[in-house]
Amino acid sequence: MGRIIDALSWLVTVRPIATLSALFVATIFFAAGIAQLAPPSTDESFLPQDSEITKALEDLETFFSDSASVTLVTLLFRGEALTPEGLAQMDRVIERVLADPEVADNLAPKGAVVSPSRLVAATLRVTRFDGVTQAQIDGAMNAIRSSPKLAQVRSALDGLTGTDADGTPMAVANIRLIDVNAEGPVGDAELRIYELVKQEKGPLSVRSLSQSVFDEEQKEATGPRARRLLGLALVVIAAVTFLFMRTISDLLLTLGGLALALIWTTGAQGWLGPNALGLIGPPSPLTSVVPLIVIGLAVDYSIQTVALYREQTNSGISARNAGRIGLRNAIVPLSLAAITTIISFFTTLLSPFPAIADFGVVTGLGVGLSLIAMLTLIPAVRAIIDGRREDRGIVAAHRPISQSLPGIQQAAEMFGRAVTRRPMPFLLSVVLITIGLGYAATRIDTAFSRQDLLPRDSEVIEDLRTLETALGGSTEVVNVLINAELTETRTFLNLWDFMAAFQDEGQRPAGVESDISLSFSQIASDWITDDGGPQDKYDPELATLFQRATAGLRIDEILIQEFIDRLE
Repeated sequence: MGRIIDALSWLVTVRPIATLSALFVATIFFAAGIAQLAPPSTDESFLPQDSEITKALEDLETFFSDSASVTLVTLLFRGEALTPEGLAQMDRVIERVLADPEVADNLAPKGAVVSPSRLVAATLRVTRFDGVTQAQIDGAMNAIRSSPKLAQVRSALDGLTGTDADGTPMAVANIRLIDVNAEGPVGDAELRIYELVKQEKGPLSVRSLSQSVFDEEQKEATGPRARRLLGLALVVIAAVTFLFMRTISDLLLTLGGLALALIWTTGAQGWLGPNALGLIGPPSPLTSVVPLIVIGLAVDYSIQTVALYREQTNSGISARNAGRIGLRNAIVPLSLAAITTIISFFTTLLSPFPAIADFGVVTGLGVGLSLIAMLTLIPAVRAIIDGRREDRGIVAAHRPISQSLPGIQQAAEMFGRAVTRRPMPFLLSVVLITIGLGYAATRIDTAFSRQDLLPRDSEVIEDLRTLETALGGSTEVVNVLINAELTETRTFLNLWDFMAAFQDEGQRPAGVESDISLSFSQIASDWITDDGGPQDKYDPELATLFQRATAGLRIDEILIQEFIDRLE
């Protein structure tokens, strides 16, 4: 082992050009991996890999990726909504959204909009609020609250209006979108609604909340915001590094090593990701903090390397020999520290959560790559610079790192003497601190929330808290995945019973706002039921085939399979 370390030390310091050439090639390789980075992941990466939800999501993506899924956009109206002006603005916003072609193409086929303005308008039997007085609105509200016939309207209105924590009246409107492969991406429609709502002016403050808006805020937090934080960290690290090293050359070498470590780590993540080898998942909010960890460790490796090099040069050894001896002395302790750190991060591979496992892999690689960068770049460049100075007869003295700050060495010596001469007070302090912090650790809340993936000043967090306070939570769309043989009698009948139960408000589960938006039984009913309307899909042949297949006590499996094939 000692011969290997000596050989590496000799290669880096005596053949520095070859070392720098190898670093250049490695940097090109890892830089190419940055182009392979996949788009950031969503919440699914924080689900256990073996959970039923994860399996269901995989099945939905595998078997129904080209089918339709329903999503929900919530419009939040802050202010006195139940006034002529407020209801008129609410109607105006909704009409403007529905008239946009990008949104119109993705509207759910039935029950696309639920809003207080439409409920009040239906009660007043008006189409617009021009000329409607406050007295008429109050009369309609009294009728909704008192009439048993309007119980369904009252329940819906109670779920759409409330009061925020600061006393501000709140109202929401829900717009359901359907994502059909042939109609265009529903995510673009959700973001289009967000842009349209932002432009709205009136007595009510309006905002839009949807999964796409949530994803955009998450991307902003892990993209531009993370890069700004990384830039700030680099500035602070540069200032602290210069404070300790006091030379421009060592500062530039440290920053150069940091650049290599960041490029290598990001490139390694790209090469291992789903767009290349597929060994890890896409970037997540957790992996976005890896560069900060890499910066902290890489600077530590740099300071240790520079400190050992300066100790050797100040003892009178030539620059090339000082670099070789200093590197040899640094490799073992720094490598052991790095290896233990890497192993600790790699233990996250045992986690059932993909995002946590990927975080450990990327961070562990970052630790190892930053150590390699610092242990090769700094000694190689120092050997070139200081070696050429010595060839010209210039020998520069380097300030020891331990003396970089006035009085720091004396303070360290005094603290060391105090600890060794009277250890008990220090040991007692450590025990008390451990007990106190251990008790505090028992009060940590380990519950996970979607809000944890967003910055604290996020508009989405503010809107979610508002919905929780004013309405008890946000409205959501639930996808139900049924694994069963569709041609079996019991399965087929259950699908129709399931749809009927949600159509009946009395049978519908508590908290469910509406009936089913899209299902196989609903699509089939549209084609076998003659509604007589202009958009009716009724097909007499399909209806006849369905009647023949379902005429007996048991479903005719052959005929019902023929019906399904023809319906498709």
